[in-house]
Amino acid sequence: MTTEQKTNGLRRLLRDCPEVLTPIQAARWTHQSKNTVYALIHSGALPAYPYRGGFLISKSDLIDYLAAHTDDKPAWQDRFGKDRHEQ
Repeated sequence: MTTEQKTNGLRRLLRDCPEVLTPIQAARWTHQSKNTVYALIHSGALPAYPYRGGFLISKSDLIDYLAAHTDDKPAWQDRFGKDRHEQ
């Protein structure tokens, strides 16, 4: 799967997501802990903009980060190993 395909899929998944998110909203949309999101911001891995003592994250930056850091294989393959259809 190419990065462009991942990006398009993530855009579809996050179509109802606001264009600008707080770290807590980003954590909820991505099913990560807020501490993970804050760690990504502080390390510079996830771009965020300081605002009134907190941070704001653009949806496009979040999608770019996710597309660059997601695996190609489905999550069930990690759990069950080889392809279900090969059994």
